[in-house]
Amino acid sequence: MKKKIVSLVIIAVLSLALLAACGPDPQTAIIGTWECRDTSVSHEWICEFTFTNDGRFRDRDGDTGDYRINNNTLTLDFDMDGFGPFDLTMRFSGNTLRLSGDGLNVRLNRR
Repeated sequence: MKKKIVSLVIIAVLSLALLAACGPDPQTAIIGTWECRDTSVSHEWICEFTFTNDGRFRDRDGDTGDYRINNNTLTLDFDMDGFGPFDLTMRFSGNTLRLSGDGLNVRLNRR
């Protein structure tokens, strides 16, 4: 009986370690409102994005579009003709989301 309990505890610990190592699921971790300040350009750029669970987003100016996630790539496709799609690399760290690509390097914080 003790061996069975020890085996179950080991399996549970390994499962939790595996989940922790994998990090957050980007499909659900991105849902919510994110704010950023990019000081890597000559002027400060302030942005805000709200991602919903139906694959839509809205930015600070009210522009909308669709988003898709494939592994660590976030694709933003604005509803405006000729604006997108944009592929960005994303990394999560707690309540911080880093987006980079196309000369962009932005750190967003969950609001």
